[in-house]
Amino acid sequence: MDLRLVAVQIVRKALTAVGRGGSLPGRLALKMDSHFIEKFHMPKHVILVTGTNGKTTTSNLIAKSIMQAGLKVINNSRGDNLNVGIATLLAGNSDANFNVQADVAVIEVDELTLYRQFKALRPTALVVNNFFRDQLDRAGEMDTIIRKIEEDTENFEGDLIMNGDDPNVVRIAQNAKKAKVHYFSVGQNEVSQ
Repeated sequence: MDLRLVAVQIVRKALTAVGRGGSLPGRLALKMDSHFIEKFHMPKHVILVTGTNGKTTTSNLIAKSIMQAGLKVINNSRGDNLNVGIATLLAGNSDANFNVQADVAVIEVDELTLYRQFKALRPTALVVNNFFRDQLDRAGEMDTIIRKIEEDTENFEGDLIMNGDDPNVVRIAQNAKKAKVHYFSVGQNEVSQ
């Protein structure tokens, strides 16, 4: 039993009891241990969803579909997609020994921080919607972010579900030589590599 994790879980339950949510528990957890997220024993299936637009809708559709199949799913359904939100999600859905209590985790991850979360979350699938330069003040150069994601996925052996209409997303898929790549596209059938 990890006392820091238990403390974070107590804070989360107390906030929930008074009708508050948010990422304060995750912020507390990461202040106590910057490697907090890495300590979780993730479910067999971990699906990360990222991109500039459509992350929350896509991750919620995936999570609801899997739930309909009768599996227990955890999901940051409100879009708490930065490290503090993800830490809160995992702490709130695990036992005191960092075992995530779910069959599947569907986690929305901010595209600008995916490269920091990828290894810690150990995904079996990555869904990438799109990349747009809509937040240059926060993103800096989008090409830098894409290169970092390419580095993370270069040896990835899971499933990549990629928007075939976005050249930057396709670029990531083409660099991931070991992954099983599936494209989705408006008006086209799937083409897998």
